[in-house]
Amino acid sequence: MPNTRCSTPNASLFRISRMRIAIGGFFHESNSFCQAPTTLADYERARLYAGAEMLPPLRGTDTEIGGFLRAADHLGFEAVPTSYAWAWPAGLLTGDCFRTLLDRLKAAVEACLPVDGILLSIHGALATEADDDPDGTILAEVRSCLPPGVPLVVTCDFHANLSPLMVSSCDALIGYRTYPHVDLADCGEEAAGLLVRMLQDEIRPTMALAKPPLMPHIVRQRTADGPMAELMAMARAAEQEPGVLRVTVAGGFAYADVPRVGIGALAITDGDPDRAADVAHTLADTAWERRRAFTAAPPGPQEAVRRALTHPAGHGPVVLSDIGDNVGGGSPGDGTVLLRELLRQGPRGALVLLTDPEAVAAALQAGVRARLSLRVGGKTDCLHGDPVEVTGRVRLLADGIFRNRGPMRDGLVDDQGRTAVLDVDGFTLVLCERKMPQWNLQQFRSLGIDPADQRVIVCKGAVAHRAAYEPIAAEIIDVDTPGACAGDMRQFHYERLRRPLYPLDEW
Repeated sequence: MPNTRCSTPNASLFRISRMRIAIGGFFHESNSFCQAPTTLADYERARLYAGAEMLPPLRGTDTEIGGFLRAADHLGFEAVPTSYAWAWPAGLLTGDCFRTLLDRLKAAVEACLPVDGILLSIHGALATEADDDPDGTILAEVRSCLPPGVPLVVTCDFHANLSPLMVSSCDALIGYRTYPHVDLADCGEEAAGLLVRMLQDEIRPTMALAKPPLMPHIVRQRTADGPMAELMAMARAAEQEPGVLRVTVAGGFAYADVPRVGIGALAITDGDPDRAADVAHTLADTAWERRRAFTAAPPGPQEAVRRALTHPAGHGPVVLSDIGDNVGGGSPGDGTVLLRELLRQGPRGALVLLTDPEAVAAALQAGVRARLSLRVGGKTDCLHGDPVEVTGRVRLLADGIFRNRGPMRDGLVDDQGRTAVLDVDGFTLVLCERKMPQWNLQQFRSLGIDPADQRVIVCKGAVAHRAAYEPIAAEIIDVDTPGACAGDMRQFHYERLRRPLYPLDEW
């Protein structure tokens, strides 16, 4: 693929000019089927930075901001921090939360003027109680703060539900190339490279978006194989053509009940809108022709657990992907369906993580080495199973803070709240106060648990955890479980989608 990241023939001239480029972000993946809304407090517990506060925790990390800063170091421009708001995937943002954070971002942008350009990180699947396209609103309102001629270049998540407003409100928009997402910093650096080339009058980006009426099953959005890999290969091939600057394939986020849901193809060319439209529509047409390949029917809990427990021991753990309780898609992380089935069939060396602050409090009160009985999980809503009775010994109590190491989120510090490790008659149960996706092996290693030594691991996710677990797993089994992120879209009650939309509607 062409290396557009920071590729500037006149880099020495650019360093002399020492241009100022504002950086910032407003990021959320919003699940319409999560009952609890996302509030300002959720951002304050995660990552909410004003100005230079964002630099120490994000510099050198695999984040878009980390990529912006890497580009600044390489190219010599001044990165001017504005505002950065990031919260874990969950329910819709409240109107007050959205407006407060957007106003903070706009005020920070206005305060840093004059700048030569601006780099922003958004998700692309943010949803609020009242706005069908808040990502588009963010870009449109930020752009309104900028003097004429100041370019805005944007990065988005692979699961973005791209919209015409998002595209028309910026000069260039590019998304991750990978799912699991292991190229966030690369995406940020590449966006900075495009902006630099614009500022040096080397390129004049023109964009075109095409969206077939298709929402792929979440496990068919993996970029390493299957139909999504084919689309990604087509996009990379198009980028080899003269004048094509970047091609983004966004898988979309099915759990946002908004009209813009679905797969999207976005092409950027150098001053050639017709060519951009041709590339985007060719990809969209191919996706539509392959629409049945984007469906999936994973096994249910009973069959998946049976396969895991009968797998030959000694070849690494079997990972059960709890799709419906995908924390990275907004689910609460306290689903008990697979835990209950493991207990029924005999857990034998299983490792299960549940979010349950009530159970953590009980373990803390009991203390290390105490034996106690608990009702765990199933306390957030009625979508993810009922609480399960377990009896075990408290092996470890910890603060739940760890630094990610490896291909995904490398360098970031995460906090899953106070954490208790219990030995429960044949398996290990980890209880945490705050929900946390299982995206990094350090999550368990920080607790003295080596995931490679387990026989069965339940991962509350769909695809993202594969970045950490594929290198150690004997097998990864996708499991059709219930929840706010269930793989089969047809079980959800949508009210605002554009219709018809495959696979909700047949052709």
